[in-house]
Amino acid sequence: MQKKAFTLIELLLVVVIIGVVYGLVISSMKRINNKEENLNFKTLPAFLESMFQQNHVAFVCVDNCRKCAIYIDGEEVRDVKPFMRDERTLRFWHYDVNLGTQELRFSSLFDEDEREFDVCFRYEIFEDGSSTEMIVETKKKSYDYHGLLHRVDTYSSLQELENSRQDELQEVLK
Repeated sequence: MQKKAFTLIELLLVVVIIGVVYGLVISSMKRINNKEENLNFKTLPAFLESMFQQNHVAFVCVDNCRKCAIYIDGEEVRDVKPFMRDERTLRFWHYDVNLGTQELRFSSLFDEDEREFDVCFRYEIFEDGSSTEMIVETKKKSYDYHGLLHRVDTYSSLQELENSRQDELQEVLK
C-alpha cells in the first residue's frame, strides 16, 4: 500500500504562492500609507475617493485641526495625520453665484458619549458620489473644491479664485 503525500515541488509551489500574495498585500498597504503621507489640500479628494465604495466618507478635523480622522458611514475608521495643523491662516468659504463667497461654518461632531467637538475642517463624499464644494484659503494659496468631477484648482489668492468663478459664470451665461 502506497501513502499519498505532497511532493517537494508542490510544497515549494504553495510557499511561493503565499509569498506572492503576502508581497501584494504589503505593497498595497505601503501605497495607502504613502498616499496618506503626501496628503494635502490638493490631494485630499483623490485620497478619499480611493476609499469611496457607495458609502458616505468624511475627513474631519477637530481640536483646532490637531486631530483628524476618516469616517465611513458616520463611524471613525482611522486617525490621519493632520496636514494643516501648521497653517496659521486657515479660512473656509462657500461660493454662491448670487452672493459671492460666504464664510463656511462646520457643524459640530458628537462622540458616543455625546461630547461635542468643534469641527475646524470637514470634507465629505456622499453616497450619491457628490462631494463638499468649498474654498479653502491658506496664507499662501486658495483651493477650489468644485466637486469630484473637477480637479482641485489652486490660486494664489481668494480674489483670483473669485475672478475665475465669475469668468466661468460669464462663459456659461453666453
